[in-house]
This record gives sequence, C-alpha cells and structure tokens, in this order.
Amino acid sequence: MSSIKLISLLLLVAVQTVDSSSSVKNTKGKFSSYYITKLKEFFNIFDVDEDGVVTEEEYVGLTTERAQKVLPSWRAMAVNGIFSNAFRVWWSNKYSNYETVFTLQDMIRVHEIDMPIETKEAAEISSDLFGTFDIDCDGKLTVDEYSKFLFVYRNAAEIQPIFDAIDQNANGVLDADEFKSAHDLSWYRQEFSTTDIVFGKRY
Repeated sequence: MSSIKLISLLLLVAVQTVDSSSSVKNTKGKFSSYYITKLKEFFNIFDVDEDGVVTEEEYVGLTTERAQKVLPSWRAMAVNGIFSNAFRVWWSNKYSNYETVFTLQDMIRVHEIDMPIETKEAAEISSDLFGTFDIDCDGKLTVDEYSKFLFVYRNAAEIQPIFDAIDQNANGVLDADEFKSAHDLSWYRQEFSTTDIVFGKRY
C-alpha cells in the first residue's frame, strides 16, 4: 500500500471514529463529520498538554518556540506575528467574548458563524506562512523547507508522503498556489481530500 493511500485510509478511519462517538456534536448540522474531524485534528496541534483547552500560550508562545528551533530568528518572529494575529481574529474576538482560551466546542461554534473576515483572513495567513517558510525566497517550498512548517505544526508522521500529497504536479517542490490551495481549502472543504494532510499528523 502506498504512503498516500495509507494516509488516506487513516483519515477515513479518523472520520468514522469521530462520527461514531458522541464527544463532538454539530448541533446546527452545518458541518460534515469529516470537517469536524479536521477541526479536531487542528485543535489537537495546539492542545499541547492535551487538557481539552488551548491557551494563548499554547497557540502563540509554544508555536513560536517551535519555530525558533528550525527558523532564523526574524522568521520565527514572523511566525509569532502570524499566530498572534490569528489568535485575536479567530479566537479572542467579539464572537468568543474575547476569551484567551478555547475548547474544541468553542472552535466549532466560532466556525459556525459567518465572520466577514473569514475567507480573506485565511488567504492572508496562508500567503504569510508560505513566505515565512520559503527560506531562500525562490517562490517554492522544498521538502526541507516544508518539513520546518510541519515541525511548527507538531507533525509526527513521515514527511515525504505528506509533501507528495500537496505537490499536485509532482515536480518535487510546492509552489505558492499548491500550498495556498491546500491550506485554504482545508478550512472550507467538507469532503475528503488527500491535500487536507497539509498540517501533518500528530500520531
């Protein structure tokens, strides 16, 4: 079985697991079970102590610390700026009553609201992230550059299969369109896609 097929199978199993459990409910019925699985996986990236709550320190501070281990200092500070801004826009805002922590249920509830900045903000974040990890500024991410991105997102899976899933034209690099498409669509696509592995896997 190829690595990409294995990743696909693991994602589908995860969908079935979340769908069959009652731990996460979408009361409005707006999201597919697969989409809720993606939100849960993203939440788990930042819930470092696995207590079911993501703090600002986990979302911004610890993410910046990981970036400092693999990036030049000014690029690590760019990561800090991206995540600080994202925390204020997505989590600590008028919809969340400016809380400085959030649970998975809070995350789902915020996503159920059509925030007017949602699409624009996601596109800006993906563009900023691409530029931050494009260390040689050549408009492409190599496997090594992308591995640094995955490190910041606490990836524990084999890197090459993830990279190959995003590299749609199979030319050995990720251009801005490939990266941004995988990143942006991971936030909106309700059905399964191999490129939804863009943030890696924790387990």
